[in-house]
Amino acid sequence: MYGNDPKNLAIGVLSITATILLVGVLLAGLFTTQEARAFAQIDRGGDYIVVTGQFSSTSELIYVTDAAAQRMNLYSYETTTRQFVLWDSIDLKAVFGSVRR
Repeated sequence: MYGNDPKNLAIGVLSITATILLVGVLLAGLFTTQEARAFAQIDRGGDYIVVTGQFSSTSELIYVTDAAAQRMNLYSYETTTRQFVLWDSIDLKAVFGSVRR
């Protein structure tokens, strides 16, 4: 009664395909890492330049340069407090002003 119905055949084929795809997604999730990194990304807006740089294998720093004020701040992201921590502030006028040409 149900063996020759084309609708049942289509439902069976789609069910088997869905099962195979689900198994493939689950296996791909088990064998790949879900880690995203933003290493060496650069963006510029107005007088500000933002660059990320790797500090260690598990942490990165964010360099924010204010071109108008000629100052660069280094930040890290503290995952436990979910805040940015200022590591250092560098006066670029003093650093590059001492260079003789």
